[in-house]
Amino acid sequence: MPELAYGSLPVPATPIGELTRWHLDVRCSRCRRHVPLPIQDLVGPYGQKTRISDVLRRLRCGGLRDSKPCRARPAQVVLIEISNHRKIREITVIGHR
Repeated sequence: MPELAYGSLPVPATPIGELTRWHLDVRCSRCRRHVPLPIQDLVGPYGQKTRISDVLRRLRCGGLRDSKPCRARPAQVVLIEISNHRKIREITVIGHR
């Protein structure tokens, strides 16, 4: 699957296979856990054609709270484009920055 064209912004229907240079920066709404997550790591479990909106809808915290799985939805999710180990741009998709 081709990479998202340079300068193009992802939209909710963008397949994650086109977002290989992008990362998700996720913060839990309950336990405040912070996780940076390369979208490239999600292609295996979800498939290249899965839309980014579907991935965001399924996100749940994998941390522990009171020795039990937290499983809360994210309070904040930021899409970050990375090139040569540098942030190119950020887009807040859930929450406020």
